[in-house]
This record gives sequence, structure tokens and C-alpha cells, in this order.
Amino acid sequence: MLVLRFARPLGAVVLSVTASLAFLPIPSAAHRTRPPIRPPAAAPALDTAIARMGGEDALRRIERVRFETMTLWQRMSFEPRQSDLIGTYELHSDLRNYTLGAWRNTRRFVAGPTLREMTDIVQKDAAIRRFPAGPDGTLSPFAPLNIAYVDERKEVFAFAPERLLLAARAASDLRALSDTTMLGLPHARVSATVDGFPATIFIRRSDGFLAMARYRAGQPNDLGLSPWGDMEVEMWYSRWTRFPVPGTQGVGYPTEWDVRRAGRMYKRLTVLTASFDAVAPADSFAISDSLRAAFASGIASKPMWDLAMDSAKVLEPRLARLGNPGQTQAAVKMGAAWLMLEGTGVPQRNDTDARWLQSADPGSSIAGLLITVPNTGRGGAAWFANRKLPVYVAPGAAAAMTAALGNWKQPTSAMTVVSKPQWVRIGGDSLWLEAMDFPDFPGATIAYVPSMRWVYSGIAASPLNFELLVSRIRQRGWTVDRVGSLRTMTQPIPARTASR
Repeated sequence: MLVLRFARPLGAVVLSVTASLAFLPIPSAAHRTRPPIRPPAAAPALDTAIARMGGEDALRRIERVRFETMTLWQRMSFEPRQSDLIGTYELHSDLRNYTLGAWRNTRRFVAGPTLREMTDIVQKDAAIRRFPAGPDGTLSPFAPLNIAYVDERKEVFAFAPERLLLAARAASDLRALSDTTMLGLPHARVSATVDGFPATIFIRRSDGFLAMARYRAGQPNDLGLSPWGDMEVEMWYSRWTRFPVPGTQGVGYPTEWDVRRAGRMYKRLTVLTASFDAVAPADSFAISDSLRAAFASGIASKPMWDLAMDSAKVLEPRLARLGNPGQTQAAVKMGAAWLMLEGTGVPQRNDTDARWLQSADPGSSIAGLLITVPNTGRGGAAWFANRKLPVYVAPGAAAAMTAALGNWKQPTSAMTVVSKPQWVRIGGDSLWLEAMDFPDFPGATIAYVPSMRWVYSGIAASPLNFELLVSRIRQRGWTVDRVGSLRTMTQPIPARTASR
């Protein structure tokens, strides 16, 4: 799901950094060997980066911070484009108390002509949210927030630059790695475990500033990030400026963070203003006993994908939906076997879906998985790979599924990319698969089941894409009555295009 949320500033910002282009003098041998369990070779680069930020004393004084930030959310696209796709923008008032390990994040996002606001309060073991006000402006009460936000707080705090460098410097496993070149510049590399995250930290040799931290971590409770499994994450720090810190000469601070996940841009975060001695009312981070108990005992303490199966149903003998439309996978029955459609985020969820379906339809089996939506990474495909069941993947989803399967430690050979039209025979019946390009979704796949007079494509959920799919049906001369998609499994075809 997440780390932190900033984005490009609304106007041009000119930043300047006053710093020597050379490293500070190498500490004395006595200083370098002060912690005997810490390899001395890694210390000078970190000490220089800490000095560039204002020094150890200044960083340790930072206990409370308030950031006014903007997040530019990217769409993690695995398709070739001139520029990364933008998802949305958010403004944030981000208040932190590092001593308490508590976070209050007030988010404002566009909803029509206005900004809607909601507030999250996250501690180490609980999280709550006040949702946006209703039409009359009345604020809703706080309610439990999913445990994924507890995970996010840990990651956000660990890789905040004012904490990252100090934690690495104090790590018992700190060690120096060989230098590397990035973007044409030499960088020192050190490795250390930071709050449980084994990380590699990159520091520019030219000016001594922190450049990037790289680590591997999953977000197993987050609905959007859990499909990528244990993924590589990069935090890039840039656009340095100086902010005041009481009792010090101030801190140098990066005002832009670029977050990359699974090798793709995830979001860009920009600090608009920062206060490093922020005043926080006593109740800023309060979570009542009743809300804490509700968090611990309810669905908030479970992964986002661990939803009840009360919405799952067999729609008709050959079609099933394993939950709410658009949020879960569906299935079509071919003979006595169910072909799952679009998949689940994680293998555990697919196991739940499969058991429910076989219980609802005794004697049936699972035939495999078909992913028709491009640019989709579905970790649930690992469930099929483990069982040697086929995984058919749209051409536009091949790159994303390569990354997802790799993160779940499954070979890419487990998937069959539908690169050319083909019949697939399952359970004594057949379906026809072929690629089709939709606006913003090149390389989708459509499936035609003649015995059902039915065509399926997850992309056909939108009215425009539905119209385009109907046109393709007319071109092919298929006898079709209904179309299935992520939205509905049985959308009727207008009579004039039902067959040819």
C-alpha cells in the first residue's frame, strides 16, 4: 500500500544547498572503532551524510514533525509509455511523534469541485480513521482502520531520512559494500537492518548526501500491494533544502521522495512546508480503549483481502462470482471444471475461493486461471503454479505477471501468454482466446465460449469498452447473447448485435 504520500509542488521551487563537494575528514581510528561490533569501513560515508543533514545532535532532537505535503500517485504500469501514468493527487497534513511512534495523517483529495478530507491516526498496534464528512458537512466518528496502515506507519517512519541514517549508523550489522555508479555518478553503498528492514543505502560520493535506500519488503495486508509479494522497494531522496530546528543550525532535508515498487514508479511525494518542532495537542494521537478493542477484534485486524464469503454465489450453473464485482475473481464452468477469471491478490485468498466453489458445486474441480486485463499482477497465480494448473495471461499482462510470479518465487514458465488466437479445451468443452486492444489497455484478451453464447473480457466493465467488444463480436460473426466483465457476468448484447 504505502509508505508516505507527497508529490510535485504546485509551483516552481528553487532550492539551494550549501555544502562542500568533498567528504568531511575521515574520523580518527579511535572514533571509527568505537562500537567494536560495527565494521568501521561503513561509518565515514554515513557520518558524512549525517553531517550534511545537520549533524547527529540536530537529527536526534527531532521528536515531532509536521509536514504539509502533496502526493502524486502513479499507476504501476508495466507497459511502454512516454511517461508514467498518473493516478491521482492528494494533499496531506502529516503530523508525527517519533517518541510515541504515533502518526496523524489528514488527507485531502479531489471529489468533484471540492476537496474531501479524512484523518487517520496510527499507532504501533492500532489504527483508526475519521471518514469524509457527509453532504451536510457533519463529521463522522472515528472507526477502526485496517492493519495495513500499521504496517505502513512502520515503513514510513523507518525510511524517513532523519531516522534512516541514525538507525543505520547504530545497526549491529552495518557494513560497507563496494561503490557503484548510478546516473553517471559514483555512490558509496552501506548495508544495515533498519527497524527490521535489511536495506542498502546509497550516498553520493560527489557531495556526501543521501541518495537512495533499497530494500525488499511485502505489504501482505494491503489490498493493492499484497499481489506483488516480497517486492523490491526504492526510496529516492532529492531537492534538498534547509529547515530550522530549535537549538541547532537547522537540518538539510530532501523535499522530494520518489517511491518505486517492483521496479516501477509508485508515487512521488513532495514536502511543501515542514516544522521540526511541531506543537501537537494532547489528543492528536489518541485512540480510545473501545476503538482499540474494536480494531483488535474486528475485520480491521485482518488483511484487506481476507473478506467474508457471504457475497460469493453461483450465479447460474456455469457462472460464479467469488465476492463483490470488481473486487474479487469470477469463474466459468467448462465441463466439470471451473476456470477462474482474473485471479486473486494472494495465494491464500485463492485457496479460500477454490474451497468455497468446490463446496458450493460438489464434484467440481479447478481447471486453471485466465487473466484478461493488461498490466495486472496477481499473486494468486502462485496457487495455480504450485498445483501445475495452467495460467493463461493476456499479452499486456505478461510483464506484470513476470514480476508478480518472480516475487512469489514461481517460474515464468508457469504462465502461458495468449500471444496468438487459440482454442483451449477444458473439461470436454472449448473456449476461444484472442488479443484485443482497448483504449489505455493494449494487449487485453477476450474469451468466447460458443456453448454458452457468451464472451468475457474484464475490460468490458466500462461502457466504451463494452461497445468496442460488441463491435468485435459483430466482426467475428459470433453467436453471442451476453458479455461478462469485472462488473457483471451477464450483460445482455443489444438484439441487433446478438448474432450474425
